[in-house]
Amino acid sequence: MASASVAEVATTPVVEPARAFDLWEDEVRRVCGTLQVLGDRDRFGSGTIATRVFGTMRVSRITADPHAVVRHDRVASNEGGHVYVVTLLNGTARLCQDGTDITVRTGDLVAFDSSRPYTLAMPQPFTMVGVRAPHRALGVTPQKTSSITAAPWNGKTGVGALASHTFAALGYHLAELDEAAREPLGTTVGGMITTLFAERLCSAVVDPAAARQLLVLRICGYAQEHMGDSSLGPAMLARRHNISLRYLQVLFAEQGSSPARWIRDQRLERLRTDLVNPRYDHLTVSAIAERWGLVDASQVSRLFRMKYGVSPREYRRTRGETANLTPLGRAAPGWR
Repeated sequence: MASASVAEVATTPVVEPARAFDLWEDEVRRVCGTLQVLGDRDRFGSGTIATRVFGTMRVSRITADPHAVVRHDRVASNEGGHVYVVTLLNGTARLCQDGTDITVRTGDLVAFDSSRPYTLAMPQPFTMVGVRAPHRALGVTPQKTSSITAAPWNGKTGVGALASHTFAALGYHLAELDEAAREPLGTTVGGMITTLFAERLCSAVVDPAAARQLLVLRICGYAQEHMGDSSLGPAMLARRHNISLRYLQVLFAEQGSSPARWIRDQRLERLRTDLVNPRYDHLTVSAIAERWGLVDASQVSRLFRMKYGVSPREYRRTRGETANLTPLGRAAPGWR
């Protein structure tokens, strides 16, 4: 497992174009999953990918010569996926997903979902910053993202401008951010994305399904900001958002989960991230768990083992190298 505490940078060496393209194809697949990479093999010069993990979010800055990537239907359905939000720092991109074909221009943002087929083509040299996020961390499911994806946000006004500038700055300064910044920045990035999605859904609030999805986004955004509060739970979320506990459960059932399970999984994920963070080596597992509202040590160990296949102490001792990072018995994408 790559260290989350430093930025990984991969650059194609100076070789003949065909060889450079092959190396770039390998690197794109390593970072982004199973994709078909298309381009002019005889003219491709170079590409660079810098990546860093911020909690559940992974931020990548990509600079490369023209090419395209394609996520095919069979691969998407077999592998599951994530939500990507991308901003173009220079150049343009053409995104095709869910029957929509759009052009994204410098400074603008767009989202796409890798659990469904898509094509992303860059017809000229470009630099982009992409944020990859799990569906569950944002309060969405693959079945609910079609109203959000493949429609650009204007990067010059409103929330789009704030997000574009934030992601651009984050991409350019990946290697400079110290360990203490990763945790709050992950929360900030997640909050920025849910705000973008909420703005998009606000325009469709006359649709009951969109209104419910918007409410779920707001609830999950609030919960992410208060995950360390041990009193955070379904009852608290229901009161905070002026809805009944039963209705809260219905909302999460529509996403294939429950509010209690979702909160638990988010806390376990934050615990998992902190266990391999050298910044917290002086703290016990119990102390780290309590930072995220997990106060029952025996229950924490049992739940962690159920989800990741090893105990928290084993995971910490091996720095996560031997753990099964896919939740056990949960191969399907989404919140389940």
